[in-house]
Amino acid sequence: MDNSAVSSIEDVITEAAEEVSSFWTGLWDWFVQVGPKILWAAIIFVVSWWLSGLIVRLLRKALLRTDIDRSVITFLCSMSKYALRLIAILLTLTPFGFEVGTAFAALGAAGITLGLGLKETVANLASGVQIIITKPFQVGHYILINQMEGTVTRVEIMFTTLKTLDYKEVVIPNSVITAGVLTNYTSLGIRRVDFNYCVRYGTDIARLRELLMELAQKEDMVLQDPAPLFAVMNQGANGLEVSLRVYCKHENYWSVFFDMQEKIKALFEQNDIQVPFNQVDLYLHPDGSPIPTPTEPKK
Repeated sequence: MDNSAVSSIEDVITEAAEEVSSFWTGLWDWFVQVGPKILWAAIIFVVSWWLSGLIVRLLRKALLRTDIDRSVITFLCSMSKYALRLIAILLTLTPFGFEVGTAFAALGAAGITLGLGLKETVANLASGVQIIITKPFQVGHYILINQMEGTVTRVEIMFTTLKTLDYKEVVIPNSVITAGVLTNYTSLGIRRVDFNYCVRYGTDIARLRELLMELAQKEDMVLQDPAPLFAVMNQGANGLEVSLRVYCKHENYWSVFFDMQEKIKALFEQNDIQVPFNQVDLYLHPDGSPIPTPTEPKK
């Protein structure tokens, strides 16, 4: 190998070494310049994020000691959580020369633009505020909305959470609640329990009324004001349709319903009150031959 080739290889190796050295020198200079900012930003983020959670927990404990409605408490805590976390993210950018005041001004300007593109989000937020102001329900109320019913557990900024009787958590957007027809079973304090039955024709209705009203008056959880009501609802194809309607406190609804269903069944059996049911009569000849078709009556 001649000297020129060796010199060329040495030049390539030297150039590559210089580039690697330059790269690591530049990386080290960047780290020396930016590293403390990254470290400081990480410390600010961790501390501010932790403080935001602490503030929300302290706020919730303080509000729970007051007479403020629980739905208002959950809403305020939810709003505070998101606001404080946004501030924590903005503060994290300050070591890099980011101006928090400028950021809030920019967010305000961008809010209008984002609002046009996030109509559902804005609608849910506005509906959450509307729910808090108008108070159609509160945390702990049992409601029905869009064929979903359950006990209200949380009222957040964007949604409301229900717990169903079979222990499922249902999350409903706030805009759906304000736009739909809502039934609140708790707000009036009492609920009506309906017991509807069909009894055979010929049943002594006066006696049946006496038995059911006496049963309703003996039940401790049944309210006497409003008074229980017994009524004949309809003369159906299979029998008389009757109804016993009683009132109870909203928290006793299912206890009254299940308890009285069992007692009414026992009362019907003891007093020979029969409930009609559909049946099919099948007639067969002893020799198994087919039954002749009935002939039309002569005119």
